[in-house]
Amino acid sequence: MIKNRQLSAGVLAVSLGWASGVWAAIREQLRPNWTSADAPCANYEVLRNYSLGEIGVKIDVAEPWADGFRRALSFWNTVLEASFHEETDLNACNVRIINGGADILNHAVIARSQIPDWANFRGKIAVSAAATKELSADEIYATAVHELGHILGLGHNADSRSVMYPLNVDGTEILDSQDILDLSRHHELRRAISSQGFLATPGGSTNIP
Repeated sequence: MIKNRQLSAGVLAVSLGWASGVWAAIREQLRPNWTSADAPCANYEVLRNYSLGEIGVKIDVAEPWADGFRRALSFWNTVLEASFHEETDLNACNVRIINGGADILNHAVIARSQIPDWANFRGKIAVSAAATKELSADEIYATAVHELGHILGLGHNADSRSVMYPLNVDGTEILDSQDILDLSRHHELRRAISSQGFLATPGGSTNIP
């Protein structure tokens, strides 16, 4: 009888844990993304797919942000089994890079991505034009890598060596083994990445949520 009680309690604990996890996931999905009046790319839903294929990015921001994102697309092409490229047609793209106003970015935030698991996801990344006065080209590039990481499903990493670290990184960031593991749960990685475990990314970023 005692053994049966222990088994029942264990089953109940597992059941409650599973239910708690389900409700946590539902709450996370109900959390709203920021919004803007800018029309989204027509194919933003593809970003939720495991196999991405061709991913068009519409870059509607000026230099040096535009160059930073172009470099970041090349980086992500080495990580994921996908083909990221610049796309000018709103009806054919998946990600749109826009200028963010005070309603999206505050004085300390230089860039912000929508999160695919949250409500109102439309595949947008907003950046601060004013922030370019304080950032180097490498910092802008790493910020672009970071924000594209978010739009691909990556969260923040508490390790300051990771490019997904949110604050005060110094330009020596990598996609570390935790980033790679998390990314593999969302999208198909290139074989070399799966075995390598991490990738170095030159450049840094500051205050990136």
